Amino acid sequence: METDLDLLRLELSTLEKEMVEEVERRKVCSANIQSRQYNSWKNLIHYLTLRRADRRDLQLRLHNAGLSALSNSESHIRHQVQAIQKRLGVSLEEKDFATCNYQVSREILSENVSQLFASEHPHQPSIMVTLDSSVATSAAFIAELMKAGMTVARINLAHESEKEWREILELIRKTEVISKKSCRIYMDLAGPKIRTKFIGKQQKLEQIPIKEGQLIYLGSSYEGVDEKKDLVISPTELEVLKFLKTGDRVFIDDGKIQGFIEKIAGEGLVGVRILRIVKKKPNLKPEKGINFPDSKIKINPLTEYDLNVLPFAVTHADLIGYSFVNRPKDIANLMQEMKNHGEKVPSVILKIETSLAVRNLPALLFEGMKNPFFGVMIARGDLAVEVGFERLSEVQDEILWICEAGHVPVIWATQVMETLHKSGLATRAEITDASQAAMAECIMINKGPHTLEVLDSLQNIIQRMGTHRDKKRYTFRELKIASKFLSKQLLF
Repeated sequence: METDLDLLRLELSTLEKEMVEEVERRKVCSANIQSRQYNSWKNLIHYLTLRRADRRDLQLRLHNAGLSALSNSESHIRHQVQAIQKRLGVSLEEKDFATCNYQVSREILSENVSQLFASEHPHQPSIMVTLDSSVATSAAFIAELMKAGMTVARINLAHESEKEWREILELIRKTEVISKKSCRIYMDLAGPKIRTKFIGKQQKLEQIPIKEGQLIYLGSSYEGVDEKKDLVISPTELEVLKFLKTGDRVFIDDGKIQGFIEKIAGEGLVGVRILRIVKKKPNLKPEKGINFPDSKIKINPLTEYDLNVLPFAVTHADLIGYSFVNRPKDIANLMQEMKNHGEKVPSVILKIETSLAVRNLPALLFEGMKNPFFGVMIARGDLAVEVGFERLSEVQDEILWICEAGHVPVIWATQVMETLHKSGLATRAEITDASQAAMAECIMINKGPHTLEVLDSLQNIIQRMGTHRDKKRYTFRELKIASKFLSKQLLF
């Protein structure tokens, strides 16, 4: 046992040394990090250092020795490593300990959450509700939503117009005065959503039959193919075509149509072989999303439409959702554009919805840390298609871990209690998903006829889970099953 403890001391000492060296190596990159983000910047590097190798054996041996296995310490990881070393007899003075301990990390995250989401309960998820002119019809209804737990109102700038957005804002402001409650305004930029567009003779059709094994083309015209035999679909963002390579996967209509790029047929013309169709009717429709999870697409996530609505968003929003952000320079670009419309700019929410954004997540967070406050949204719709439905749960966890290490508030979005919202009755899977959502700092729900029921159910789940779990740390409150069983007389 003593030999194993000696080995643990050595491994932990080596790990801590690697953490310190990695921060030192990257110090040149910290020049523009906001001062209040510096602890978070260091801790994220410490955590990435921990996770760049397989630590399962170390975890098991720490657990067997009755020590912390380092899990659930994302927010203060070097301090935790040092605390274990001290328990193992390593001489450490208080001045040697990392400044980011558990308490400090909690305070940083609480301030971030309060700033972004106007949360009255910083250790419970806030709730964001999607509003448009069809549901936001009166101040009385907005007041009911706020009373039921809404602290953030979402306006999707991809839909409706400035007239409707202003009307919604006026209702919210009236409600704030009457209720004396605060509600943050979140506005989503549309971004370059790549969708199907029919051209040529098919332009007026509502759908086109396709079949597995068929070769279709992505392009802007029928030039170079036989219009009588071949089918050409135009992506709404033609710029993507030059980034596509043979072998890259192509998913259409939320992954219901799956294929791969078989050939580059010419400049601006790409041949896609359809492998699988998961639909009752094998039809292709216009305005359906197209995803390229393997392709390194380098297009500006700020579209011309986004730039046109940006002045309104900068003036009226507290938070701006940045769709299809993939690279650090995308964030820098948006920040510069917003500063062109005023010195005081909204906080940015990075919407993680592509496989490239997942791969670049640490770099995106480091760029975000150049600002006082920012957040991340797990946009599970496109993300599920991009990374694969089977991997979504794993990727969600990875995003939560890395964001917790950087003390970055996370919004859990897309299809939260969607069936309850539409029909008034939740599925069992939705309830489980909602309890998982409680690990994030904010939960986003879409619009629907049963919004108040959704809010009531979410609050119930959040409050119950909050007594058992703080993010993913189980809190060991009294378990009624245990106390009731042990209070009974022995029956066997």
